[in-house]
Amino acid sequence: MGTLSANTQVLAGASGSVAVTSNYVARGLTQTQDDEAALQGTFNYTTQSGLYGEVFGSNVKFNGIRDTEIDLSAGYKKDLENGLGYDVGVVKYVYPEHSSPDYSEAYGKLSYKGWGAEAYYTVDSKDATNAVQKGDVYYALGYNGELPNNWGYGVQVGHDNFKAADADYDHAQVSLTKSLDKMGDLALVVDHADTGIGTAPNGTKENRASLTWTKNF
Repeated sequence: MGTLSANTQVLAGASGSVAVTSNYVARGLTQTQDDEAALQGTFNYTTQSGLYGEVFGSNVKFNGIRDTEIDLSAGYKKDLENGLGYDVGVVKYVYPEHSSPDYSEAYGKLSYKGWGAEAYYTVDSKDATNAVQKGDVYYALGYNGELPNNWGYGVQVGHDNFKAADADYDHAQVSLTKSLDKMGDLALVVDHADTGIGTAPNGTKENRASLTWTKNF
């Protein structure tokens, strides 16, 4: 459940990244039960026209079962002359060991001078009895800013609206980032998920802090 970046800047060609995080958190919920780190990788190819494909991979753990998450994305993004950018696409979440049901989302994002808005709609789910079902909606609004000496910050608020009864929750996030130039980037992120659905797969905590190192190439 890797949340896609709201940055729509179009850079043609291949790119990728590797990351290590102390806790894989997506939309405020842990994907590693709050007790394991995650090794992650991303590969992206974007054409001059703005069409792109992306693959994201990470280890996960649900109900004590270790698995791999693979996200397959395809979409189109473009920057307009007035500074507005947009990104539309679809993403398929795959769990080979079936610790969680495979499902797909359609998404749309807008960005403008540091501001970003995004929405995701679940278009199919492998298991209709699972909490992830067709018709679930997640939407968020955030802002990323720059500070002196290669520091940056971000804030985001979101809401996950499930078709399942009593499963909706609000999400808030604040982050502090530091560029280490050729050595990569560090991010300290604090998430709050105002949820009462803290079952074993997602842990029971509402507040989480994670530290992530990322190297882009």
